[in-house]
Amino acid sequence: MVRLLAGVALFVSVAFGPQAAEAVKASRVEAVRKMVAAKNLAAAGLPDPTCATGVISLKDGDAPQACCAGYCGECSDYPTCTTVRGQNSTFACCKSQVMSMECGKGAPANVCLKKCSEAVPPCILESGETFTTPDPAARTAGSDCNQAVTDWRAKADAAVEAGKAAK
Repeated sequence: MVRLLAGVALFVSVAFGPQAAEAVKASRVEAVRKMVAAKNLAAAGLPDPTCATGVISLKDGDAPQACCAGYCGECSDYPTCTTVRGQNSTFACCKSQVMSMECGKGAPANVCLKKCSEAVPPCILESGETFTTPDPAARTAGSDCNQAVTDWRAKADAAVEAGKAAK
């Protein structure tokens, strides 16, 4: 996998420049991360109600949103959604096809797609709610672990001082 990523990055770097190569490599790494996370959730029997391991479709009126598989790149009816990565991905990456496979809406029970509150992507998000991707600029423990440690220590010191003052 690493060899493949390096080859793709080299080709894109030569053809389009080093910044494009880094973008391609980052998007591939993100797709792999989502696939591994989805497999782990599925193995543990846990659902993905917010589509954290998939790709969310755009909101279209009051209709529920689709949550496509993480390797799709986007969740819409783009021209190559039926053959992502050289495999049949029609019911995993094409928004209209994912929505048509919803359980209870005419799809056969053995292949229908459940709600995301019950399954991992591809799945159907709950209707009546608008789901969005997280803000990439938001601070998380993973992106700023040292600041989280400093904040925690300051709160712990304040709690100790308040306890001493109460005596």
